Amino acid sequence: MKSERSTGIDCLRAIAVIWVVLYHFVPLPIFNRGTFGVLLFFIISGYCIAFSAESSRSAWHFYAKRLGRLLPALIVCGFLTTLFKALAPELVEAGRDLKWIHYVYTIIALPTLNVLQVNYNLPDGAYWSLQIEFQFYVFCFLMMALGLRQRLLALICAVTIFRTLTTSTDYYTSNDFFPFFIAGMSIAALMRGRTTEAFAGIVVAVAIDLYHLKFHFRQPSVPIEMYRSLLLWVGTAAVYLAARFDHLLPRPFRALAFIGVISYPLYLIHQDVGMMILRWGHIGHDSATDWLVRAFLVPAFLVTIAWLVYVLVEKPAIKPLTAFLADPLGRWPTLSSELLFRSRKA
Repeated sequence: MKSERSTGIDCLRAIAVIWVVLYHFVPLPIFNRGTFGVLLFFIISGYCIAFSAESSRSAWHFYAKRLGRLLPALIVCGFLTTLFKALAPELVEAGRDLKWIHYVYTIIALPTLNVLQVNYNLPDGAYWSLQIEFQFYVFCFLMMALGLRQRLLALICAVTIFRTLTTSTDYYTSNDFFPFFIAGMSIAALMRGRTTEAFAGIVVAVAIDLYHLKFHFRQPSVPIEMYRSLLLWVGTAAVYLAARFDHLLPRPFRALAFIGVISYPLYLIHQDVGMMILRWGHIGHDSATDWLVRAFLVPAFLVTIAWLVYVLVEKPAIKPLTAFLADPLGRWPTLSSELLFRSRKA
């Protein structure tokens, strides 16, 4: 599907995840806003989700596709992170220790928005963005369930405006990130020829973001500042160019797109496991060797893990798991055989 496997979009995913990885491992000023890579992911997500909602047979089919896409890598990468922490607790950063029950509950809490209101620790520090993503998915699911699929962009704009105007500047909410989803959805509308709707969405996204900036809203995950607004503008333009001129990208970009293809498992596994590796190797910031390990060797190792997760788990599991979740009673007898077949084929 064009919105999900576009070389241009995958290149942007690669840029986003490389930005985040280097932010965590290479303490240089050029990377000190690496969390902006997460914001770029949000714009891309808004773009892709708009197409996914449009092509879904029902609201539940839409959410089943999201679960089928996200759960396989989440389960495996979360398991690996929890296992590494259990095997080498002395390498875990203070406050980032994890119990197995928290890992298990994460798989339940993220797609249900922690409806049980249980306090738990996420397996990896990077998982905070999944909480934001799932809130966006659930909103889309609910609007589709109410028969409002064709008004999805307008509704998310209206709800985000309302929440912005009625929320205290000192109260942290996911609302601060929704302009980035709106921007991505607007680009999808533009690609579909719905120009008026698209430009209205972009205006709303920019206006809400500037409102947050003007009235000094607080957001500890990604502080609200002018550079963040610039990322919204530049990222929105980049998603449009990547989608519009995808066919013009030269073949060498496919190497970058490969990182984009495995960006999700790489994002899930990189932060806490990467920092544990650096502590295990006593890697500091003093020598050229330290910088080589931080900038290339550890990321390369994590890319290898992410590639294995993608090839052995994520890619073969997505379609059969999605089909099962969309129709569990009808698909149960064939799910195991399909997973086995796709695993062998991969």
